[in-house]
Amino acid sequence: MKRKLVLIMAAVILASNSTACKNSENTLSTDNDKSRSTQSSISESVSESTESDTQSKTEVQSEINEYDGTFNEDVFDKIVSNVVIGDKTFSFPCSLEDLGDGFTFRKETMIYEEETELRSCGLLYDKKSLAAVTMHCAADDNDYSDNDIICISFTASAFKRQDTIDNISIGGITFDSTEEEILQMFGEPIDKYEDSDDFELYIYSIDNKRMTLSFNSGNLNIIEFKLGGK
Repeated sequence: MKRKLVLIMAAVILASNSTACKNSENTLSTDNDKSRSTQSSISESVSESTESDTQSKTEVQSEINEYDGTFNEDVFDKIVSNVVIGDKTFSFPCSLEDLGDGFTFRKETMIYEEETELRSCGLLYDKKSLAAVTMHCAADDNDYSDNDIICISFTASAFKRQDTIDNISIGGITFDSTEEEILQMFGEPIDKYEDSDDFELYIYSIDNKRMTLSFNSGNLNIIEFKLGGK
């Protein structure tokens, strides 16, 4: 929208300059030619911007159309089978080895729950924070690179701080997804929490599979999935 406004203002300025050049017929002719050429270029830019916006909206609508407004186990499995991080596509649950080069655990943040045998830590890409993950891991297991990640939580703040990954999409859900789009895709959540500070938490769950989406002032800022795994 801002880009369009700048282009429109540029066209207004060009038109004003053209009006101010009526003192000379030859100058007027030349300036009008330049003005028409420039305005034509601006019109093309506006058209390209509009086409880009239309394409983006079409892509979003296409993602919405992938779902029918309900949430069940099949829908959950469909979501986590199409996880896009940058130029890589994965299916969760998966392991650190499955994620491949560039991905590492932040071991200094590792938390181990002996009772549940769960380990939680940060997930890095190119040594920069990307998400928080949890995996099953026995106390004496010192190599958990092949253990299934059963919970992964992406935050908008971590995504924005790093400059390596330019796209995160989980089954079509991105940090640009709106509450309206989420409701169109999956219907009303099973549980919903709100507070006075424009914070909303949507929880979609079926058996031991859970999708949690957190909104702050209408902006999606947490995307979390809890999965089955070993």
